[in-house]
Amino acid sequence: MRKIFSSMDIGSDSIKIVVLELLNDKLNVLASNIYPSEGVKYGTIINEEEAKKTIIEAFKKINNSLGVKVDKVLASVPMYDAKYTLVEGYTSITNEDKIINSDDILNTLQASIYNKIKEKEELVTVMPVKYIIDDKHEVLNPKGLSANKLSVLAMMVTVSKVNLYKYLSVISKCNVEVVDLLFNPIGDYYCFKNSDLDRTTVGVINIGLQKTELAVFNKGIITNSSVIREGSYNIDEDLSYAYNIDIEKAKKIKEMFAVADKEYASKSEIFEIKDKSKIKVKINQFEASEIVENSLKEILKNSKKVLNDLTKKEISYIIITGGISNIPGFENICNNVLKDSSFFNKIKIIGIRDNRYSSTYGMIKYFVNKLSIRGREYTMFDGEKEIELIERINKVEDTTVFGKLFGKLFENKED
Repeated sequence: MRKIFSSMDIGSDSIKIVVLELLNDKLNVLASNIYPSEGVKYGTIINEEEAKKTIIEAFKKINNSLGVKVDKVLASVPMYDAKYTLVEGYTSITNEDKIINSDDILNTLQASIYNKIKEKEELVTVMPVKYIIDDKHEVLNPKGLSANKLSVLAMMVTVSKVNLYKYLSVISKCNVEVVDLLFNPIGDYYCFKNSDLDRTTVGVINIGLQKTELAVFNKGIITNSSVIREGSYNIDEDLSYAYNIDIEKAKKIKEMFAVADKEYASKSEIFEIKDKSKIKVKINQFEASEIVENSLKEILKNSKKVLNDLTKKEISYIIITGGISNIPGFENICNNVLKDSSFFNKIKIIGIRDNRYSSTYGMIKYFVNKLSIRGREYTMFDGEKEIELIERINKVEDTTVFGKLFGKLFENKED
C-alpha cells in the first residue's frame, strides 16, 4: 500500500493544498497549489457560498495537476477559543504476553480524554507528553515494552463547536472529507522541528494576511496559543496610505518591489504607479522598504510580547513563518527584533519552496508521526485511485522534468 496524504489550509488570502507520498521514511511532493480565497476574513469563513466556490476551484486545480480526485484531507482550523488541558488516563494490558501494542496506546489516549470534553467544545488533538509503565517508568514511546498497566499524561486541545462546525460544514459541501484537524502552528512546528527544538520551549509566529497565529511548545507539545489581528495586510495599508494608492497596488509593491530590510534597498531604483487620483507617482525602493520594515517590526514586537504572556517559561527559540517571510531581507528583521531567539528557515523541498506551505506540509509530518507511534497504517488514496495515479504518471513523457520526477518516485518500488 502506497501511503499518500493531503492537507489544506484555508487562509484569508489563499487556500493552500499539498499532496505528499511517504516513501522510505521521506515525504515527496506529488502536487501543490495556492489558490486565491474568497469569503474568508481573519481566518474564519464569513460567506459560505464564496468560500465553497473557491475551495471547489482550488481542488479542481490540484485534481487536474495530479490527474486523480483528492477527496480526503487534513485541515487546519481556526485557533480562536482554543483550550489546552493536561489530562491523564490508563489502561490495563490484557494480552497474554503483556506486551504493549498500538491498541493499548490508543486505549490509553482515549481514556485520558473520556468525559473531559465539555459539551460546547470539540477535540482537535491529544498530544502525549509522557507514558508511564506500571506507575514507575516514564517513556516517550511504550510500544513493544512489557507492562501490566500503561498510563499517559497528555495535552488535550479543544475549540468551540460553533466556529468549527461551520468551517467543517463548508468543506463537506465541497465533497471533501476531513480526516483530522490541526492548528497551523502545529504544522509550522513540525515543518521545522529538530532535536534542539524538541528539548526546550519554543514559540511559533505565523504571519498571515489579516491575522498572526501564535503558539508555545514545550518539548514538542503545544501548551498555549493566541491570535492577534495583525498581518501582512497592515503593511499593505501603510503603503496605501503613504502613497495614496489602492490596496492591490500596495500589495504589488510589497511583493514585487520592496524588501524587508531597507539597508538592502536601492535609493535610486524607482517604481512608477498611478495613485487614486490617477496621478503618476514615483516610489523609491528605499523609502517603500522603510515602510515595510517598520510595519514588520511592529508585528514581530507585538507577537513576541503575546508569546511571553502565554508561558512562564523562557522561550529559547521562535519559529517565524507565513507568506510574508518569503520577502527578501525578512531574516534580518527577525534577528533584529527577536535577537538570539529568532529561528528562521525556508522550506527547501522541491514543489513547495514557499513558506506559505509550512502549515500544510508540517500537518502531514505530524499526522505521519502520530500514525507511527500508534502503529497504524493509512493512506488517503485507495487502490483504485492509486492505479489511476500510476496510469497518469505513465502517460507523461519520460523526457519531461515532470516525468523524470515521478519516475524516480514510483520506479521499481514495492507496494
